[in-house]
Amino acid sequence: MKKTLYILLSIFIITIITIFFIYNNFVKVAILSQKLNKEYESYTEDTIVGSSLMTLINKVIDQNEKNNIEKGYKDLYKENNTNSIKIEIKFIESDKTYPMEQIYSIGSEKFVKNYNSRLFKCTKKEYHSQTGQIKYMLFEEVI
Repeated sequence: MKKTLYILLSIFIITIITIFFIYNNFVKVAILSQKLNKEYESYTEDTIVGSSLMTLINKVIDQNEKNNIEKGYKDLYKENNTNSIKIEIKFIESDKTYPMEQIYSIGSEKFVKNYNSRLFKCTKKEYHSQTGQIKYMLFEEVI
C-alpha cells in the first residue's frame, strides 16, 4: 500500500515539475518575441532615413545568422515557421522590390552613400503564426 502511494506521489510530482518547465519555456519565448518585435517595430512606426534602414538590414541579417536560418536560391534566407526575418525594399525608380540580401551584397557603404537622406516607410509587416515574432517587413521609398 505504501509503495503504491509513493509511486503515485512520485508520478504526480514529476508531472507538476514537467508542466512547470513547459510553462516557463513558453513564457520565455513570449517575452523574447515581445522584445524582438518591439525593437523591430520601432523602425516601422514612422518614416526612416536610408542609413537607419541599412542599420535595420544589418540587424536582421545578424539575427538570421544567429538563428542559423538556411539560405536558398540566390543566397536568400529561407522562411521558417519560428524566427526567420525578411525585409524587402521598393524604390521610387522601380516597380520591383529588392530583398535585403541583394542590398547587403552590394554593400552598406554604397547604399548609405546613395540613399542616406532618402525616406522609407514600412507599408507591410507580417508575423510568424507559431511564435508571434515579426517575419516580414516591406519598406517603400517615399517622396
